[in-house]
This record gives sequence, structure tokens and C-alpha cells, in this order.
Amino acid sequence: MNSMIIEISVAAVALAFVVLVVFLITTLRSMSALLVQTNTTIHDLQNHVVGVTKEASDVLRHTNAVTVDVLNKLHSLEPTFHSVKQVGEAVDEITTSVKNASVSVARTIKEKVASEAYSPTTSNIAKAINTIPLVLDIWHQIKHRRQEAAVAK
Repeated sequence: MNSMIIEISVAAVALAFVVLVVFLITTLRSMSALLVQTNTTIHDLQNHVVGVTKEASDVLRHTNAVTVDVLNKLHSLEPTFHSVKQVGEAVDEITTSVKNASVSVARTIKEKVASEAYSPTTSNIAKAINTIPLVLDIWHQIKHRRQEAAVAK
């Protein structure tokens, strides 16, 4: 009986060992498949990283080229901006000169009119000169009304 218990115990231990080995083999196969899949994923990621890196390098190169082009064009426009500035300064000087000349002419006319205002012949001329803006204003009003009437028709 003792030998039979030992044989059953040995058989149970052997069976348990076989079950354990089968379980370990399936676990190792699953782990092996997982490692193969992980290796494939890592390889794919490396390819994508290489592609993204190449694209990023191309974008940087293109951006640098565009920046250099823009800087060159800006440098080529500097004389134009300088010329425009000089033209603006010249126009300002001309405007100031014309303004000063106009003030001088107006002052001269006022002085002449004031000095000749006591003469009867020049006072009539001064009156005629003073009525010219009034006549021009009336003429512009009549012209404007005629245009409005023509448009209304």
C-alpha cells in the first residue's frame, strides 16, 4: 500500500509538472508573439521618425531659404525707401516754400490795398476785388442747381 501511495504521489507530481510545463510553454509562446509584435511596432516607429525628421529638416531648409530671400529683397528695397524719404522731404520743402511765398504775396497785396485805400480810383478797384468771391460763389451755386436739375430729369 505504501508503494502504491508513493507511485500515485509520483504520478501526481509528474502530472503537475507536465501541466506546469505546458502552462509555461503557452506563456512563453504568448510572450514571444508579444515581443515579435513589439519589435515590429518599434521598427515601424523608427521608420516614421526618420520620415518626420526628414520632413522637418526639409521644412527648416525651406524656411531658411525663404528668410534669406526676404532679407535680400528687403535689402534691395532700402534705396527705394531712402529715395521715397528724400522725395517726401523735398515735397515738404516745396510746400513750405509755396506757403511762405503765398503768405508773402498776400501780405504785399494787403499792404498795397491798405496804402492805396484812400485813393478814390483804387477804392473802387478794391471794392471790385472784394466782390469777386461773392460773384464766384453765386455762379457756383447757379451751376450746381443746373447740374442737379439735369440729373433729376
